[in-house]
Amino acid sequence: MLWLDDGQLDADRLLIPLPNAKGKIVAWCLALPFLRPAEVTGAQLGDDYLRGIGQVHEWLIAAANAKRKKGQALIAISHAHMAGGSVSEDSERSLIIGNAEALPATLFDRSVAYVALGHLHKPQKVNGEERIRYSGSPIPLSFSEIGYKHQILDVTFQGERLVGCEPILIPRSVNLQRLDAAPLADILKQLGELPDIDLLAETQRHPWLEVRVRLDEPQPDLRQQIETALQGKAVRLVRIAAEYAGTRGSAEVDDAQLIELDQLTPQELFSRAWQDSYGSEVDEQTLKDFAVLLQEVQQEGEQP
Repeated sequence: MLWLDDGQLDADRLLIPLPNAKGKIVAWCLALPFLRPAEVTGAQLGDDYLRGIGQVHEWLIAAANAKRKKGQALIAISHAHMAGGSVSEDSERSLIIGNAEALPATLFDRSVAYVALGHLHKPQKVNGEERIRYSGSPIPLSFSEIGYKHQILDVTFQGERLVGCEPILIPRSVNLQRLDAAPLADILKQLGELPDIDLLAETQRHPWLEVRVRLDEPQPDLRQQIETALQGKAVRLVRIAAEYAGTRGSAEVDDAQLIELDQLTPQELFSRAWQDSYGSEVDEQTLKDFAVLLQEVQQEGEQP
């Protein structure tokens, strides 16, 4: 809840005093929650989402400056996607729609000594500013984060000024391991070369494994082949990702190629979907199997 009954920002609720070991207030925390469109648009703020967010930041920073005493630092915390932030490949999602909600670093004027951000998993500065940072997630949340240096930040202030920001790396109790995309024969060979299980080692410490395979055609027993190759190996399989060599990399279509769906038979639609997914023509046996399934579905639909 951001607002009081009279429509004013509830600044007192969002400003949290930060005392030192002796109980003396040395800083103020500006606790900014994730701001949803319904919370920052309306009669007083208008319908522009980003403008509403900017107004809330401006009001809260002004209230913090009015409340703090000389020498007390302002520290903002916020769950937000800042413009220019680097997103992980497959473990994050946009907060609203696309990147339309990405916020500018100018929301935090120079009176704010430090901004601690959440949402993006990769440790990073925003716009190269030492005072505006994502510390990142404390553990890898997807295989795209294998190379991240997961950390916490030790931040030091001198009065109201930021004077130091040192990362403290977090050790991993379990490693992630990935085999990059290669033909199945090469992948099976690599799996066979993985370390064997040490009966004295803790299985909970075995790395999580992602296997990426490049295929020319579907392999119905792909998982079985990989699991067989991994028997007795000191890893724990988490994910198998298949890539098809002939798959088109772009979804762009010439307007002249567009066809109404009702102009195609179910078999033609199936063949097109197969081509798009696997980059090759569907084989005759698969078409026969599809025809059998289609007939069964049509017969069920005709029953009263």
